[in-house]
Amino acid sequence: MRLCRIAKFASVVIASILLVWMLSPATIVPPADPAEPIAIYITDHGWHSRLVLPSGNGELIQYAYGDWNYFALNQQDLRNGVAALLVPTQGTLGRRKFRNITELQQIIQQKDYTLLSLEVAQAKVTQLLKLLDERFNRNIETSIENSQTGLTLVQDDQDYTLLHNSNHELVGWLQDLECRIHGFIMWASFQVKHL
Repeated sequence: MRLCRIAKFASVVIASILLVWMLSPATIVPPADPAEPIAIYITDHGWHSRLVLPSGNGELIQYAYGDWNYFALNQQDLRNGVAALLVPTQGTLGRRKFRNITELQQIIQQKDYTLLSLEVAQAKVTQLLKLLDERFNRNIETSIENSQTGLTLVQDDQDYTLLHNSNHELVGWLQDLECRIHGFIMWASFQVKHL
């Protein structure tokens, strides 16, 4: 009887710890001393986040990842939502260009999104932009314009799954920029911790 109570208590403690961990924001730790530092941005849209990188000519390029039906085609019914969560589905890569930081900030304010900023090495940004542009252009024949998100989207070679969603993809991109990420990343809830 006493062993049963201890087991129940341990289960409640473990469940509580997991719940707190899942509800806590994931922490992004940018590189401590990047060579030729340049500002990049993360836009938090509630359930998912997007990465915004400077292109070198004053423009900014936003990249996003998601499920093709749900995110690209706006088929946001129960069937497509459940499919995106429970089975591997067609992934999509989205891209949007901004003339400058002011245009990005205006959209963030209008939509009440969160904008995070951090600095990374210029060479890493150039390298990641090249990889993302190549990945985007690989399936350019599938491109569509989504007026709701402002993104141009293409089908991606990477399947979308519960364990590889938009936030997992964002974390991979940030790791390519030599950032470290700690915490639960299933949904967007990021904070930046500068060393």
